[in-house]
Amino acid sequence: MSDSSKIGDILQRVEQMLDALQVPAQSSRDFKAGCDSLQAYLDDRAGVFAAAGALSEQDKTRMAAVVERLAKLQKQAETKAAIPTDLQKYIAEQSD
Repeated sequence: MSDSSKIGDILQRVEQMLDALQVPAQSSRDFKAGCDSLQAYLDDRAGVFAAAGALSEQDKTRMAAVVERLAKLQKQAETKAAIPTDLQKYIAEQSD
């Protein structure tokens, strides 16, 4: 299998994993498990990207889209993580 087809397969799987993480009304436990799976998958395949050399234009475009989705996912996770803290602050302020 060529590096290009390996990268294409990896990008396809990452896109599927990102789709699964963007399901509405997902529990925080499922969201974390999905994030952990995605991180492990990317970690396991990091060498493919390092050894691949130049990417095709199509792969570059897909890679940029994946990176953008990952950045949005990170912001979403940070927002969800801040909710309990913000709620605790609100409750504390109301009880004073």
